[in-house]
Amino acid sequence: MKTIRAVSIVITVVLLSFASFALAGSTTSTSTTVKDGKKITTKVKTDNQGITTTTVTIKEKDGTVTTTTTVADKDGNIISTDDPEARAKAELAKKDREEKQAALASAPKRGPHDPIQVALFQTVVSEDLRKATTKDGVFPYLRKEFDNDRVIETLDQTQVDRYAKDYDFRTGRARSFSSFDRGPEFLPADVYVESFAKMEQKVGISKATNKLASAPFLVYTARITSEYGDTSLEVTEEGFILANIEVTRKFAEKIKAAVRNEIGPNIPKDAAMFRRGTQGMSVERINASEALRNIFKKK
Repeated sequence: MKTIRAVSIVITVVLLSFASFALAGSTTSTSTTVKDGKKITTKVKTDNQGITTTTVTIKEKDGTVTTTTTVADKDGNIISTDDPEARAKAELAKKDREEKQAALASAPKRGPHDPIQVALFQTVVSEDLRKATTKDGVFPYLRKEFDNDRVIETLDQTQVDRYAKDYDFRTGRARSFSSFDRGPEFLPADVYVESFAKMEQKVGISKATNKLASAPFLVYTARITSEYGDTSLEVTEEGFILANIEVTRKFAEKIKAAVRNEIGPNIPKDAAMFRRGTQGMSVERINASEALRNIFKKK
C-alpha cells in the first residue's frame, strides 16, 4: 500500500508539473505612429534563423499608401529591400553595434561570485502533454530550484510573465498592435532562459519482463541566451515521467551550470551599463517619472 500511495503522489505532481506559454517558430510585432499627419505602421517578423522582415506602410493625408519591405540577416546586413534609405540606416546601426561590442569586449568582467540577473520564462509544453496537465504546471517546480542560489538571482516572476506576454525579449518590440510607438522595452536581465517540455515514448528492455517495452519519458530542453552578444546555449534532460521531480532538479542544475560557467565569465562587471534595458530608458521617461513624483511632494 505504501508503494501505491507513493506512486499516486508522484503522478499528482506530474499533473501539477506543466504550464505553457505559446511560443511560435517566429515572432511578429506591429506598431503604429502618426507623424506629420502620416500614419506609419511597422511590422517586424523574425524567424528562427534571425532573418528579419520589416514592412513599413505609410498612409498619407490624402489617402495615398506606400509600402516598403526590407529583409536583413541576424547581423543586420540587408538581404533585399525596396526602401531607398534602408541601407544607410543599416550601416549606421551596424557601426553602433560594432562600437558597443568593442566597449563590451574591453570592459572588466564580473567575478565568479558576483550576481547574475536571470529572466526565467514560463515552460512551453507540447500539445499532448498539455492535455494531461492542470493550470499550475511544471514551471513552479523548475522555478523553485533557483531559489536561494548564491549567484543566480531570478527576476520577479510577475514582471517576467507580464513582459513575456507583451514583448519579444530578442528585439524588445511589442507583440501586438499598439496605437503609440513607445520604442523597444527590455528586462533588466543578464541572461534569458526559455524552457520546453514534452512527453515521449521511449523503447527499452523491461527489467520486469526482460522484453522490449515502451514507457513515457519527460523530455526537457532549455535555450539560454546572453544579453551581451549572440551567445545562445542549449541544454537537455530527460527521464521516466514518474521520476519527474528528479528530472526537473537535474534539468535546473544543468541550466544553472551553463549560466554560471559558460555565460557568466563574459558578463561585464558593470552590467547595467551594457544592458539594453538601461540603454533604452529615455530621458523623457526618466523626467516623466520625476515629474509625477514632484506632483505629490509636500509644499
